[in-house]
Amino acid sequence: MKKVIISILIAILTITIQLNAQPQWKFHVAFEDATGAKDTIWFIWDTTAVFYGIDTALGEGNPNMNYNDFNVYTLTWGNYPNPNIDTTKVVAYSYEYSFGSSIEAINYELPITITWDSALLHADWLPPTPVGWVNYARIDNDYFFFYNNNGLAHQYDMTLSDSVTAPYEGNPDPWAWQDWVHFPMGIYLVQDPTVNVENKIYEAKDSIKTFPNPFKKNTSIEFYLKDKSYVELSVFDFQGKKIRDLISQTLNSGNHIIKWNGLDQAGKPCKPAPYFIYLKVNDTSIQSIKLIKY
Repeated sequence: MKKVIISILIAILTITIQLNAQPQWKFHVAFEDATGAKDTIWFIWDTTAVFYGIDTALGEGNPNMNYNDFNVYTLTWGNYPNPNIDTTKVVAYSYEYSFGSSIEAINYELPITITWDSALLHADWLPPTPVGWVNYARIDNDYFFFYNNNGLAHQYDMTLSDSVTAPYEGNPDPWAWQDWVHFPMGIYLVQDPTVNVENKIYEAKDSIKTFPNPFKKNTSIEFYLKDKSYVELSVFDFQGKKIRDLISQTLNSGNHIIKWNGLDQAGKPCKPAPYFIYLKVNDTSIQSIKLIKY
């Protein structure tokens, strides 16, 4: 009788653990080069995954690449202290770890279009702690240091869009078309409770807001300066291309309102699309804000 009761308790405990187990989170970052060749890196949070060791059941390990084709890949490590480093297109960790991978590529032609599903960063089944969503999702390389949608970090912020093409179409900078500028490419996915601390500090003295947003023909950008400062206010598209300089001059402390009529630097109407406003005060990157033109 005792054995039966123990067996039932074990079964109940097993079912409870399975019901409470964190569902798997699977996030893809897809790459397509100028020829239309495609490849994908997968990031997986799974309760069965380990930090050290190659989780073959989750897809980690040698992908048996054809080295004559376009390939993106990263590295995974075996069991410590014998890491047995191997190439992989899948990175799997348990939920207590963050992702930070250096992506390499072979046999590609620029530009590279990178796509992902930003809605998955807010998936309902993500752990409620430390922040409940992936609030730090960045692409980092030499190219995105200069051409990005986050001037504060000099990285491309994946939380603000679902794709980016690098270099952007018509980029006149020869440096931007060099292969080594784009790979290796760092991709970071983190739940970071401190990610907005710096912005909150700045918002107390120098912050921006737009109205209306979204807008059709005209919008106003309002910001407050605590002290007399040299201000640069610019509009960029989501490929990191500067669309227009709105102001570059010294302003007194207080509130300021700058209007943008939706025209680019050449006076041509900008197409309906997301843009971002970038505020720089006394050579310090202060804030960037998303703006929608329809």
